[in-house]
Amino acid sequence: MHTTSALYQRLLRDPRHRKEMRVNIAGEDYGQDRIVSLETSGGVFDQPDIGNCASRQIDLTLRNPGSIPRSARMLVFVRLVLEDEASEWIPKGVFYISTRRLDTRTGYLELHGFDAMRRAGEVWDIDPHANWPMNQQEAVADIARQMGVEVDPRTALSGGFPVDYPVDEDGDLAMADVLEGIAVSEAGNWVISDEGKLLLLRLGDIPPETSYLVDENGDAITFGGVRILVG
Repeated sequence: MHTTSALYQRLLRDPRHRKEMRVNIAGEDYGQDRIVSLETSGGVFDQPDIGNCASRQIDLTLRNPGSIPRSARMLVFVRLVLEDEASEWIPKGVFYISTRRLDTRTGYLELHGFDAMRRAGEVWDIDPHANWPMNQQEAVADIARQMGVEVDPRTALSGGFPVDYPVDEDGDLAMADVLEGIAVSEAGNWVISDEGKLLLLRLGDIPPETSYLVDENGDAITFGGVRILVG
């Protein structure tokens, strides 16, 4: 969950507030006036068991898109607005453009992208002369480096199950294979945090101060507009 200001909390409690989105693509900001639609999907709560590398996707449609590089990075932010008051911007994901389609009739640009977890599907390029088995912290740090991300500082590993040399009867293992094995040993799942970092979420990571079910961003999961209670 994110640490938010007193202003954010006050606006959140007011039912009149609205959410405002902003996306930064290759250094250029696209505000609410240029965002036609924005939807993210996927994540760890689409897979309620353990041992997963949960990836998120984004579908974004822009008006007046300008020149956007291929495979550009997209940073999503949200803030709360009420009349002439606006909260701070809260990060809500880092994604990379996968496909694009320009609507020649409207001039809208439709973008589809994934977060960095998709890179975990590549083979783990290891140093064969490293000390094996390798401790979990060292393995995760090397995998994150190859994925082009940092390890989220909230990731805490017990280290009780060292990582074996990542090759089995089918050949070299992908980084996701190794991460999933670690996740099983830690009773959790891997996600890419809203800040774009590799984060291990355990099943017990629902905030202890509430029995409401939340997603990996700390947002309430609802059904028919009703928050879901967990036992």
